[in-house]
Amino acid sequence: MEIDQQTLQFSIMIFKFLGIGTIGGFIALYSAWLAFPPEIIIEGIIDKSKSFNSESKIKVKNTGRLPALSVKADAEKICAKIGGMTMQDCGIKNGPDVIGRLTHNETSEISIRPGIALGQGMKISEFSYELTLKKISTF
Repeated sequence: MEIDQQTLQFSIMIFKFLGIGTIGGFIALYSAWLAFPPEIIIEGIIDKSKSFNSESKIKVKNTGRLPALSVKADAEKICAKIGGMTMQDCGIKNGPDVIGRLTHNETSEISIRPGIALGQGMKISEFSYELTLKKISTF
């Protein structure tokens, strides 16, 4: 079956005007996001300074096909002894973004103490917590 080129061009123009191409693109992107979601893994711990353990970093990697947007870190059951201060069974929920965007196979480093601000060169004598990394989807 053969179609007139002028009719084809007019049909394509109407579809574009109605946003059919945009809707189809959105559905394709959303389907890809569901099929190949970002996957964040912890690759290891990096010691920046041997004398000050507060400078250590956690190395994370996105092994998923699509980028991870807005990666956040929640810490639960925090038990810490920093100088003369002791914290027990504390938690940090919905903290700021620790990584803005992490593409496929990209690695990044986050602080060993997510959500806790310390001065440079602080000595942490005890520190334990359960870390949860969350990626926020835009869909």
